[in-house]
Amino acid sequence: MIELFKNIGLGIFVNGAFAWQFSEATQRGFLAMIEGIVIMALAIYIQKRGEK
Repeated sequence: MIELFKNIGLGIFVNGAFAWQFSEATQRGFLAMIEGIVIMALAIYIQKRGEK
């Protein structure tokens, strides 16, 4: 399940980066990139806590 959240975060990050580069909605693309990074970081943190 955690892998799913990491993949969702990666997808949001990649789409945000694409939007940031190739569209006029640079602020929204940047926010999507940050959202993707936060989701991936939380999933990794939860996974590391579960292993202990």
